Amino acid sequence: MTILGLGREDARFAFNLWRMNLADRYLGSALGGAWAVLNPLLMFALFTFVFGFVFKARLPGADSTMAFSIWLICGYGPWLANTEALTAASNSIVGNAGLVKNMSFKTELLPISATLLGLIPLGVSIAFLLVLQLFSGSGWEPSLIWLPIIIIVQFLFLSAFGVLFAAITTFVRDFGIVLPNLLMIALFATPIFYPLEAVPTAVQGLMSLNPVYVLSTAYRASLLGGQDVPVIALAILAVASFGLLTLSLTLFRRVKGYFSAVI
Repeated sequence: MTILGLGREDARFAFNLWRMNLADRYLGSALGGAWAVLNPLLMFALFTFVFGFVFKARLPGADSTMAFSIWLICGYGPWLANTEALTAASNSIVGNAGLVKNMSFKTELLPISATLLGLIPLGVSIAFLLVLQLFSGSGWEPSLIWLPIIIIVQFLFLSAFGVLFAAITTFVRDFGIVLPNLLMIALFATPIFYPLEAVPTAVQGLMSLNPVYVLSTAYRASLLGGQDVPVIALAILAVASFGLLTLSLTLFRRVKGYFSAVI
């Protein structure tokens, strides 16, 4: 069985590429791949300390300063996964020039496997939140059963853009350099650090269509409860992401024959 021209053997190869990319990133460090967990963990701990104990920020109606930290990490954790995935995917062809030139394989597996690196900060953020919820006394919600579906939709969305960004960066190296700045702009243009109601009413409707906002809202609804998971919006995003991934793979396969000449 193949999906978009990729089969079971391709999935295994992509997993091996994922492990190789993870090992190469922390090659030579004493803790190795443990840094992939420690880095986001330290960041989330810092957020909790700053907003929970220093600024003591509160959500409207909340009786604990921990509520804001939990709400914030619910949105920022998935965003950190987005940044990790898209940055790694955009540089996946250029960074693996030796493989591309000397091995015969489906090079589209490189950006797809690189995208999956975002699973690590996402997994750390979810685990951190679940522990923080227990310590804060808020407990876990039955809506957690939606998490696997939300994660699948997110990485379908990221794979679509990751494949496209990898092809662009291979020919236009400046794109890979400017991408972190573009992602930073997108972060503050998305209601993650602030609620949607904080922006002018005239632009709330437009901002609510942002796919990253749909995902962050879905994560918050699943992890925090108290509101319905946006099932219809997630379904639309999944269909749109699958269509975009199909288009991205088609374009990638048309130009990948020229990669060896430019890397």
